Amino acid sequence: MLTNAAAPDFVPLFALVVGVAVAERVELRFTFEHSDVAITLVEVAITAGLLLVAPTEAVVATGLGMMAGQASRVPDLIKVSFNTAQAMVGAALAATIVHFAPPIGPLVNGRPVLFALLGMAVYVAVNAVAMLGLLSIAEPNAREGLVEQLPLSASFSLGTAAIGVVLAALLVLEPALAGFVLVPAAAVYLAARGARRTADLLGRVRVDRDRLTRVVDGTTDGIILLDRDGTIQVWNTAMEELTGLSAERVVSRPVSRVLTESLREGETRVTGRWLIDSAHRGAQHRALDARIRHVDGRAHAVRENHSLIFDDRGRCIGDVIVVRDVSRQRELERLRGDFVARVSHELRTPLTPIRGFASVLLRKGDQLDASSRQDALEHIVERSDHLAAVVEDLLLVTRLDQHDLDDLVHPAPVDLQPVLEATVASFADREPTRTLAFTAAPGTGEALADPERTRQIVNALVDNACRYSPEDTPVEVTLEQLDDDICIRVIDSGPGIPREHREHVFEQFHRLEDPLTMRTGGVGLGLFIARRLAQAMHGSLELEDAAGATGSKFVLRLPSAIPMHGAPARDLIS
Repeated sequence: MLTNAAAPDFVPLFALVVGVAVAERVELRFTFEHSDVAITLVEVAITAGLLLVAPTEAVVATGLGMMAGQASRVPDLIKVSFNTAQAMVGAALAATIVHFAPPIGPLVNGRPVLFALLGMAVYVAVNAVAMLGLLSIAEPNAREGLVEQLPLSASFSLGTAAIGVVLAALLVLEPALAGFVLVPAAAVYLAARGARRTADLLGRVRVDRDRLTRVVDGTTDGIILLDRDGTIQVWNTAMEELTGLSAERVVSRPVSRVLTESLREGETRVTGRWLIDSAHRGAQHRALDARIRHVDGRAHAVRENHSLIFDDRGRCIGDVIVVRDVSRQRELERLRGDFVARVSHELRTPLTPIRGFASVLLRKGDQLDASSRQDALEHIVERSDHLAAVVEDLLLVTRLDQHDLDDLVHPAPVDLQPVLEATVASFADREPTRTLAFTAAPGTGEALADPERTRQIVNALVDNACRYSPEDTPVEVTLEQLDDDICIRVIDSGPGIPREHREHVFEQFHRLEDPLTMRTGGVGLGLFIARRLAQAMHGSLELEDAAGATGSKFVLRLPSAIPMHGAPARDLIS
């Protein structure tokens, strides 16, 4: 018995120091309302010390034990000193209460149990006040979290203090049974550690799940996960956009009832079992081409990449399907094929007369009169110029795609009226049966533009107008100033451009005619180049609604060199 007078005084003191140090090391951590809570069993040892040893010894043992336990767990000397000091102050107040308390109620070693518990309540209060004061100074934002944890921490501390009372009673009455009182504490400790590890594992799983969900939902490819029975387990955001069916509607349903023949067209029907039942590790990947129809009727060409999942015993347990929308890719392939056909046509068209006239000059040149030779040479030069223009357009597209604009445009203040008059006059010579009119509004100022690139843009617009409208219909070019923009309009009376093609006509290689039956020349680059050059000069090129039922109206807007509002001209050389 620790209170036996025959025992040396240092034995109970040493035992209490060790008990406090060990209890301080036994830390229970768990999460409470998104905050980490750490609780020790130190109140067990301190309460037993209040009932078994002298008050001074209890305070000293608390200080030494806390210092030893904290030093092995917290490397910061200031924190160790602060925690030790607050524990000694609380223990001193508790020891004073027990020492001067009257011997009423249940007694252990002649000391009142109720006042020991009261003293421990004061000990808990002192520690709480000290921590709140420290956080108010050092980390004000953490103070609210500690206040929320106080009821739980106080309840646990008083509960462990009650265990300390039982431990002290057993040490007095039946020391051999004292060890059993630690069994519940050990069980709580192990359970708390297990719960903590489980919570940490669940937290990591949740983080991994959220990360995977963000990846699956963030990808532009559709992702479907099927189990062994062909039931949909995952249906990501891209699949929702591709089909118009939400994940809530399709998850846990058989894929055969979702991707029905009305929704998916392909050589092979996806049911889940068709691929899984015949699966083996040597053929776990398969690609299929199909068309998936959105609920609103839009169809998409897709490539389905199936990757089968196997368990440790080699059994196929599922199928991961990555669905990629290849509609744009297929369209580009079609446009590329059309482009090759058009370029071949455009290159072959001038080469044929060049070769023909050159052959005539080579074989019969000395037999031709001067006029015939001159006519042949003029045709060769004219066709060579056309061929050079096609090649120049192709090279220009490459530079525009690479955003290599430094040497393409050189904006400067320029009066566009002479430029447009010369352009219209050149087309009038080439189109003698067509009426080409040019009008300039009075007071139109100078534009901040590259005159050669402006001429190139207007050339492309007038060439299109002449090419796609009947020979006996007029083409009109106008010039005017609207606010801070110089506007050039090219208006024809041709068949017009359907509304659904109005933006597409500015894309590379886009033409309204079928390349196999087209009646006009060109490779579909003129309007693309024109718009990009307009943008390079900080202008724009748009297609407006024509006044009549037919015809097209293209509007080129370029910045004015002297804006009407008197502000400085925009810097286009940037």
